[in-house]
Amino acid sequence: MWKRILLFATLIFLAACSSQNLSLEDLKTAYPETFAQPVDDLSEDKKEKLGLPEDMPFEVTQVESNVEDERVDVLYQSDGSEKAMVSTLYEPGNILQESELQVPLNSGAIAGVQEKEDHIFVEWYDGDLDVIYQLEYYGPEEERAEKAMNVANAI
Repeated sequence: MWKRILLFATLIFLAACSSQNLSLEDLKTAYPETFAQPVDDLSEDKKEKLGLPEDMPFEVTQVESNVEDERVDVLYQSDGSEKAMVSTLYEPGNILQESELQVPLNSGAIAGVQEKEDHIFVEWYDGDLDVIYQLEYYGPEEERAEKAMNVANAI
């Protein structure tokens, strides 16, 4: 009986550890200098529109943000070669890059997808929020496109 309880407790512990806390408040707490400090100066409206994925296809070990005028870049890194840069462009106008491949996202938006030499670039406009989200996903080539789309759908 004790073995079953111990096994059950271990499974619960592992499940709790495997879920990543990637919300604004969680990231501010976990990365006070590299993420929170730059983002704290944003207005509440901009913080609400910030493109923060709910999940990443890798274990995030470092998060950094960079705020410039009407643009915020958030870099998620793993201990390995995987990383993702999510950019939010506020009040962007019509500056979407031309992409031959157009993919519908779960949100209903249509994303332009470009396969670069070492990453996948995904970009879409959210008309309700008047922002452009851009994602650069770096990871293993064979799964790169699928993982990039998973991240885009998690925003």
